Amino acid sequence: MESDEELMNRVAVGDGEALASLLERHSAKVHGYLLRYTRSSADADDLLQETWVRVARFARRFDAARRFRTWLYGIATNLARDWLRRNRTRESGLLGVRTEALLASPGEAGPGERHELRTRVDGLPDRMREVVLLRYFAGMNEAEMAASLGIARGTVKSRLHTALKNLRDGYGVVQ
Repeated sequence: MESDEELMNRVAVGDGEALASLLERHSAKVHGYLLRYTRSSADADDLLQETWVRVARFARRFDAARRFRTWLYGIATNLARDWLRRNRTRESGLLGVRTEALLASPGEAGPGERHELRTRVDGLPDRMREVVLLRYFAGMNEAEMAASLGIARGTVKSRLHTALKNLRDGYGVVQ
């Protein structure tokens, strides 16, 4: 099986089958990430489509020395940030839950806890929410998050630490 980077080299010269292979490999996870970012299936669908349009449009600019996955999530994150600026609506109030355990294994939570967790994550400042979504919902490590967001790894660690602290503090959560 060809690597993502090899497929991108083929996309850069107009190979539609290579693009279709990348779509098949990554669309579900990117859609899930965008859905958690927007909380709207229709908006996530639109952003996913625009993400792939940009992958095709800018394929020649892809640096094969980078990982495709981080480049892809960088595009998706930038589009989601733009979407958020245009559609900023925030629910206020953070509720207490078993934050890190639920982030790591949301399937173990009941419906009420999952709703509370979504509400709490949604209430984080944008930059903190991004790292939480990339880490726990896209499954990225710190280096991948840094590359996707175009920031230093230390900044990722700091934002993630602060985000988790904000999610825990004041709610009697013991970790």
